[in-house]
Amino acid sequence: MSTVKAERIELSQRRIVDDKLVVYLVGGVIGLFLILFMVIPVGNILRLSITKYEPESHSFVSGLTLDNFVNYFSKPAVVQSLYNSLYVSLWSTFITTILAFFFAYGLTRTTMRWKKALYYIALAPLVAPSLLQAMALISLFGTNGLITAGLLKVEWNIYGPTGIIISEVLYCFPHAMVILYTTLSAVDSRLDEAASSLGASSVTTFFKITVPTSRYGIFSAAALVFNLTITDFGNPIIIGRGYRVLATEIYLQVIGMQRFDLGTTIAVILLVPSVTAFLLNYYFTRKSHALISGQAKPMLAPSRPLKKWSFTTYCWIIAGVLLSVIGVVVIKSFITIWMYDWTPTLKHFKFRIAGGIGVLWTSLWISIVVAIIGSFLTMVNGYIIEKKNPFFAQPLYLLSVIPAAIPGLVMGLSYILIYNTKFLNLDNLLYGKASLIIINIVICNFTLGTLSSITNMKNIDKEMDEAATSLGAGITNAFFQVIFPLSKVSFISNLIYYFMRSMVTISAVIFLISPDVHLAAVSVINLEKDGREGPSSAMASLIVLIVCVVIILAMAAFKKKGLKLTTEAAGK
Repeated sequence: MSTVKAERIELSQRRIVDDKLVVYLVGGVIGLFLILFMVIPVGNILRLSITKYEPESHSFVSGLTLDNFVNYFSKPAVVQSLYNSLYVSLWSTFITTILAFFFAYGLTRTTMRWKKALYYIALAPLVAPSLLQAMALISLFGTNGLITAGLLKVEWNIYGPTGIIISEVLYCFPHAMVILYTTLSAVDSRLDEAASSLGASSVTTFFKITVPTSRYGIFSAAALVFNLTITDFGNPIIIGRGYRVLATEIYLQVIGMQRFDLGTTIAVILLVPSVTAFLLNYYFTRKSHALISGQAKPMLAPSRPLKKWSFTTYCWIIAGVLLSVIGVVVIKSFITIWMYDWTPTLKHFKFRIAGGIGVLWTSLWISIVVAIIGSFLTMVNGYIIEKKNPFFAQPLYLLSVIPAAIPGLVMGLSYILIYNTKFLNLDNLLYGKASLIIINIVICNFTLGTLSSITNMKNIDKEMDEAATSLGAGITNAFFQVIFPLSKVSFISNLIYYFMRSMVTISAVIFLISPDVHLAAVSVINLEKDGREGPSSAMASLIVLIVCVVIILAMAAFKKKGLKLTTEAAGK
């Protein structure tokens, strides 16, 4: 009997050792993946920004120098891009945060109808490439805009900082709204009721109670919007025209002039406000969670008629604007010549570009691969960090959240500057290949996928994992037979998120396309820059259609199985 017990103890100890080895091995592989495809490329950008450069040969030479930064700040026309970026970003942040706050307030603190419909309409910009807003604004308010030239007959147009700010507000609105919606939903509304019962007016309650209790959520939304705006490439390159910002300046210096020294220098400069905004967002998010009450009441007293109808009108106006942006581009894709020939046509869907209609298929299969790899990788990463908590859990967590602070444009530039060289002999496997694009998109969106997975793992009772282990299941069986089935909602949410981001992303992949790999979202921007507005609208419309179909199918599958995607998952 004692021999049997000893054998069981030995077997149990051996399984514990084997499980630890699996955790260390898998966690080490994920950490190595992040180091190889994030830390080293971005570190190389930092190194090259202080490395001597020979413009004649378009190459970096040995020797450290600050000449690259001196050259940047000695060119007034170039350094102006820094001021322009800060200008449009601050204004976009201010306007977007205010508009999104009142929209979220209407959804959470009034009893108006159709809240769910309004919420999902507000998320509409997420299914389209970021330059869609600029395309719609040009169609309405450009030189040949429907409203400016057609209805009002005025010479004013929307190009420049005004157009960038408005397009960024429309692009960033859903991101800010989701944060503020979550904040206002979670903060205890009984404080408002108590203030009202003590005789405080609605205005006093709003400014003395509602705003202060939501301040960290407001700051978090503002920091996120600032980060998104200052790093966005699609809208400024289309509607900015001669108004340069940091993101477009990087592209123009690298692609247009082959000045990799200025490209890396501007990339490092762009990293400063981006990282600062990320750190502020992270800090305010943690502060916001600390203010959330576990006794917050979802029930609301009936709103006064004036308040109810005021917010109903406001929210539907915002929703109408967001829908009209997509609607204008879709309609334009079926018009022969916008403003000149309104005859319906399908000719714009015959794409005369490199890759033709095949760019959609390329984007589709790449997005599917990205979704599967990204979702599974972040799920395993969240499981290791939260449930297994090895000695390297904190460094792995830090590596996992850093990608959110790095602009996609900088990440893409860092890839072409290291993986077109003989670095680890990876150039033949990666450079100019779809594999590098897949890795880039997975890395760029790694933070949100990991944080979502960690949140999901916190909701799974630790005893479930321990029970599986006590019944003889190894870590692999426990993960696939216990953890994975309990994480289906989170996994599918990440799957949709990765697919959606892969289909619409531009900044992260603009430097990575090649003669062999063309993407639909990048084709939209190339068509628009070439003046082929009909085909660009048609391509953008097809991207929106594909993303919407995938989301609808996923939600239908969830509903059939009795599951439900959370609003937070839908609005990632």
